[in-house]
Amino acid sequence: MNIYAYQSHGYEGLAIRIQVTTSARGLTLLGLSQTQQREFRQKAASISTALGVPEPTGIVQVPPKSNLESLELAIILALRLSRDRLLPSGCPDIMIAGKLNLDGTIAPMPTLLAIPELAYTHHCRLLIAPTAARPYTYRALVIRHCADLEQALRQCRRFLLNHGGEQDVPASAQTPPSPPSHPFAEILGLEKAKRALQIVAAGGLNILLYGPPGGGKTLLLHTLASLMPPLTEEEKEEIARIRGTLPTSRPVIEVLPTMAEKQLFGSEPSLLNLAHGGILLVDELNRQKESTLKAITFFLEKRNCGSYPGRFILASAMNGCPCGNMGREEALCTCSEKQRQRHWSRIGSALLDRFDICLPILPENLMTLPLVQEEQDICANIRKVWLKQRQTDQQKYLKLLPLLDTCKQGKSLSMRCSISVCKIATIIAHFSNREVVDKEDMSEALSYKTYGIDRHWR
Repeated sequence: MNIYAYQSHGYEGLAIRIQVTTSARGLTLLGLSQTQQREFRQKAASISTALGVPEPTGIVQVPPKSNLESLELAIILALRLSRDRLLPSGCPDIMIAGKLNLDGTIAPMPTLLAIPELAYTHHCRLLIAPTAARPYTYRALVIRHCADLEQALRQCRRFLLNHGGEQDVPASAQTPPSPPSHPFAEILGLEKAKRALQIVAAGGLNILLYGPPGGGKTLLLHTLASLMPPLTEEEKEEIARIRGTLPTSRPVIEVLPTMAEKQLFGSEPSLLNLAHGGILLVDELNRQKESTLKAITFFLEKRNCGSYPGRFILASAMNGCPCGNMGREEALCTCSEKQRQRHWSRIGSALLDRFDICLPILPENLMTLPLVQEEQDICANIRKVWLKQRQTDQQKYLKLLPLLDTCKQGKSLSMRCSISVCKIATIIAHFSNREVVDKEDMSEALSYKTYGIDRHWR
């Protein structure tokens, strides 16, 4: 069984697993400084004296960068239960929330926020929570409101003794599973953009979507995370070493134009390092600070910063011109050619060259769109192609350069772009269950390399 502590973190909160080992040689908290350990021992001794019980002993692994104040109650309860030999009982998991006072009381909370839902999704069957303004219930989760440490300990002991030897029942087994929603369920039309996102997810490519506001660029980019293949064990290990906690999904980090340089690079690991193995989402690319654009370009080139890796998918969106009307049928673009050139040159040719896919998104008339049957096993197909790409040698892309040279649009590309187009063509062939890339695949791959200064709108 597992004991989790609730730690407040933004709007949702985190579940921190408490790992305890029995020891009679005192209390050791791994992952904390000597000062933090001393302060915790003093608080634990003060509470034990007030309650008239022996001081807790054992070894506790504290995750790095954790808020110790949020974990104190769970740690002391876990140590007391471990001393009573109740932890290795094969019981369902328990989540403990609340902050412990020096007299052994638990600070009340006005509301439990998202704690019950978080406990339920982590397959916990019991939630020890502070007293609240009202009693809470949540599905099959047992919620016990406790005013002090001894009351919480009694509730845990009673639960463990009553459920000893039971198998942990996953949340998915308690209620009938709902069918997973299709990644593109909320997106009508934009078939080429959907196809581009599948190619990005399968190949780990960078993508830039541009066009007038309201076309669906941001919605498409936020859909990318649901298309990504699951993390490998190696990727989980790398992300855990950066973040200090084991990930359950690929990270998605959003960079806003209002972010200061200190927010992006003021710590180690930096915000861009935290996107390793996942997606760096940069909306309104043309409004980002110059230092931000240079840093992103640097990360895409070096793939690391200091001792931390920084390999991620860059997913960006921007308007096609300063006024935003370029490509819109019901409005006239008032930008001159120089203004458009300046608009795109602000991004920088070095960064633009690193976008494998650069695609315009134009508003579509939903009343005239043909009905298209969405592919049901889309994520399974993406994973299959993704696995093939991991085994594809770079030399295969180089061997496709002569085929690219037979296409008119491919003659003016840089070497980086040429290899990128060959990789996209290979992915397109793999989606069709073919190993051989033909000219149609190459032409389709080139169609994903269209910039806003190429006069393609009309």
